[in-house]
Amino acid sequence: MSFFKALFLALVQGLTEFLPVSSSGHLVLFQKLMNFGTPPVFFDVLLHFGTLGSILVFFRKEILAIVKNPEKNRKLICLIFIGSVPAATFGFILSSYLEEVFDSLFFTGSAWILGGVIIVSTFFVGKRSKEKEMNFKDAFFIGLFQALALFPGISRSGTTISSGLFRNLSRDQVFNFSFLLAIPAIIGATGLQALEADYSQFFSFVNIFSMVLAGIIGYLALFLLKKVLVKEKFYYFGFYCLFLGAGVLIFSLFK
Repeated sequence: MSFFKALFLALVQGLTEFLPVSSSGHLVLFQKLMNFGTPPVFFDVLLHFGTLGSILVFFRKEILAIVKNPEKNRKLICLIFIGSVPAATFGFILSSYLEEVFDSLFFTGSAWILGGVIIVSTFFVGKRSKEKEMNFKDAFFIGLFQALALFPGISRSGTTISSGLFRNLSRDQVFNFSFLLAIPAIIGATGLQALEADYSQFFSFVNIFSMVLAGIIGYLALFLLKKVLVKEKFYYFGFYCLFLGAGVLIFSLFK
């Protein structure tokens, strides 16, 4: 893989993995419109390790608190587990069908529109979010929305944050839970890929640089997303998804 292609993919991964615009959707789009072949499995795994590292660094205090005192944080651990069940279940059931979905611009464009509608809908939540304590129903509800992100064009952070706001949870609480919930999801998905990867070129400069770059951009994306969410401008990302989805959908119908 060329240095510039690796650099481009690392930038895209770092930005779109956490911003609510769907990293998988952008990958499908670039593969179709720019003749980007599917990146090697090991390279994809490295990029995901990079963005996983950015979560671990960004939420290091919360993660250390859980590790140091799991008994005190038992409820949070249970909430994360409950929230992870829907995506794991549907991912297992639909695994044989997802390959066809990832080859369809029409489906990706339609999914982008659906994801955009969900995110724009948070505008109507307004000031309703409050400091209520998250319960198991909230976690499962958010988990169901996370399962939608199995499909390219629907953002995991977009659906989990939106669904948390729909449940009247505070923005800080929704942000933290969304990305703590992302940790087992990324580890699970990346772990399955890692079993098939060939790491014979792992230590090449391009691969290591791309992994680090994806992590740095991912960290900055998390910082930006939290700032936008707190300022109640989260729904702006929905308009991006709507316009992009409509363009992709029209292109797929007339190409």
